[in-house]
Amino acid sequence: MIDFRLLRHFSYFLAVADERHFGKAAKRLGMSQPPLSQQIQVLEKSLGVRVFERSRQGVQLSREGAAILAPVHRFMEHAQRLQQAVTDARQGRTDIVTVGAISSAMFDIMPRLLRAARRLHPQLSLAVMEARSDEALSAVQSGEIDIAFGRFDDRIASLQIRPILYDRLVLVLPVDHPLTQRGRVALAELADENFVLFPRRSSPSFFDQITSACRDAGFSPHVLYEVHSVVSQIAYVGCGVGVGMVPSRAMRFGGGDVVFRPLVETINVVSIAAAWNAARRKQPVPLIVDIAADIGADREALPIAASPAETAAAK
Repeated sequence: MIDFRLLRHFSYFLAVADERHFGKAAKRLGMSQPPLSQQIQVLEKSLGVRVFERSRQGVQLSREGAAILAPVHRFMEHAQRLQQAVTDARQGRTDIVTVGAISSAMFDIMPRLLRAARRLHPQLSLAVMEARSDEALSAVQSGEIDIAFGRFDDRIASLQIRPILYDRLVLVLPVDHPLTQRGRVALAELADENFVLFPRRSSPSFFDQITSACRDAGFSPHVLYEVHSVVSQIAYVGCGVGVGMVPSRAMRFGGGDVVFRPLVETINVVSIAAAWNAARRKQPVPLIVDIAADIGADREALPIAASPAETAAAK
């Protein structure tokens, strides 16, 4: 039997762990601070360990709290999927496919995929969780999920890989960077720049395409920061710590702190691919991948705004 009190206590734990502040966590949860503190104490008593260290400087995870943080995240994700499965079963959707998707896939693929799957296969239920490429790949390899949407190599042992969305890379610059005045930027002009990129372990083929293109331009990129999502990549660039290269569709995540410019060189990439284990023979999986591929085929790279110099020249 599910202990729903434990689920509630774990949700409190994750909120405080995220905010590192009881008052902010309480506001986020829609409750006052004293009851939240009491519920955390109940959790600590139940677990037999202290999960937070409290001091005048704020709230920090204890050694035990840090050790259970990732397992609690996974536990809550499984609990949410269980709740969704129960709801779907009540409504007659009994074929369940679990999906892990990177943040850009959550925007570019998943909304239309969910709508199309419900329309074409009413008996089908899709349980979706957000994950980094390496996390999603590990989950599909272990059988925890059925399909992963991320940046994957085209050959991975024991898995089927199918490209879903093709794109081209564009340059993202801090808003005050001198190169924002240019219409197009050659890779060689970035030789002395600091880069914000995905780590190679997260997406080997994606990383290798970028570094290979830079080497062809005569330099190896100096990677100052490694991040796990295009949203974080653009945010770091906006902070002025370096430049980045992102799929053109990531321009939707830009704000006033960054500027996108096309590259002189054309770097085409598979920005999203599907990975699944065909040996598991779960019948709905190929159907879902086919729908995703059709959606990807309808997507086009986004146009890039002209530079101020180009705009002035056109007048």
